[in-house]
Amino acid sequence: MMKETTAQQRSPRAVGRASTGLALVALVATLMVGCASSADSGSTTAGTTPVSSGRATPTPTPTPTPTPTPTPDACGPSTGQEAAAGAIAQLPAPSGLEGVPWDAANADYSGYDPCAALSWSLVTLQGATASTPTAVLLFHSGEYLGTATKTAYGFTPTVERTADDAISVTYRFPQGMESNAEASGAAVATFTWNAETRSVDMAGDVPPTG
Repeated sequence: MMKETTAQQRSPRAVGRASTGLALVALVATLMVGCASSADSGSTTAGTTPVSSGRATPTPTPTPTPTPTPTPDACGPSTGQEAAAGAIAQLPAPSGLEGVPWDAANADYSGYDPCAALSWSLVTLQGATASTPTAVLLFHSGEYLGTATKTAYGFTPTVERTADDAISVTYRFPQGMESNAEASGAAVATFTWNAETRSVDMAGDVPPTG
């Protein structure tokens, strides 16, 4: 009588379990391959460099800033007497005449303009004669700037307006042996308001000294 082999001795239940185990192993292997493929596909997609559309982004044009319009200076005191009062009170007397005060009450304010770029007033000393020194006071929009020259020259000068910002001053003086009454010499100087430096530019001549 022949003996059954080991394989023949296995029961049908054992064979079924073995088949089921092999099927599970195959299924797990299939799933692992699928996951690996998905991971590789995901890595490739994530590492893809974005493609530019080739369109340049327009740069906004800056809006030009408007240039501010200079504001004109405001007008000063309405009268020349008011505008010059403080200046005359502090004006030094001419050399040699320190004890004689300036005559503000009889000053010539006809050249004063509270709104002009350059205007003037004339003041001489109390008890003045024809040859007494006269100071030319200058104003910008009613603001006192100072005297036209450091020296107050003898004889009352003639002042004329040549522009809103300029005046011409003609000084008289005696020549040679002339008396004061015969003074025929003339020196002409112009004074112009300089808006850039905010000061007065002088050109021309003044009477000789000495």
